[in-house]
Amino acid sequence: MEYHVRIARLTDVEPAMRILHGGTEVHEEARRDDSDRLRSLLFVPSATVVVAESERRVIGLGVLSIRPSVQSGPFVGVIDELATTADDVSEPSADDADAPRRVRIGCSIVEHLISSARNKGCTRVEVTDPLASAEPSLLEQAGFAKRGVLLSRAVG
Repeated sequence: MEYHVRIARLTDVEPAMRILHGGTEVHEEARRDDSDRLRSLLFVPSATVVVAESERRVIGLGVLSIRPSVQSGPFVGVIDELATTADDVSEPSADDADAPRRVRIGCSIVEHLISSARNKGCTRVEVTDPLASAEPSLLEQAGFAKRGVLLSRAVG
C-alpha cells in the first residue's frame, strides 16, 4: 500500500487525534480540547502539521513547532508529536523487507518536518522526551543523535 506525506487540513484533525490517542479512553472534554489545539496549529505560521495518507486515510501525524534560540542559531524546530497507526502498517512491503512500514512512514514524516524547519530558517531540529524515548530507533535512522537530554539533528 502506497502512502504520501502532506500538510494537514482541517478534515484531518479527527483521524489524527484518534492516532495520537492510540485507542486509549479519553474524556470527551479532553478529546475536544486536544482537537481544538491541533486545529489551531494548522493556522500558526511557526508550526507545521503533516499527515501521512494512504488510500485517503490518515495513517500518521507529525507536528513541528519553531522557537527562537540563542545557542543553536536564530531558530530551532521541535518535533512535538509523531505517531502512526498500527492498522495495516506493520507489514513490510516487497520493496523494503528489512524495515517495518511504520518506521518508513515515521521517517517520511520526520523528513517532511525537517524540510519545513529548514525552509523556515531553523538550524537544528530537536526531539525531547517523552517522544525521544518512545521512538529512539526511528529517530536514529532519521539522523538524530543524543545531545544532552534531547535528540538533535543539524538541518543546514
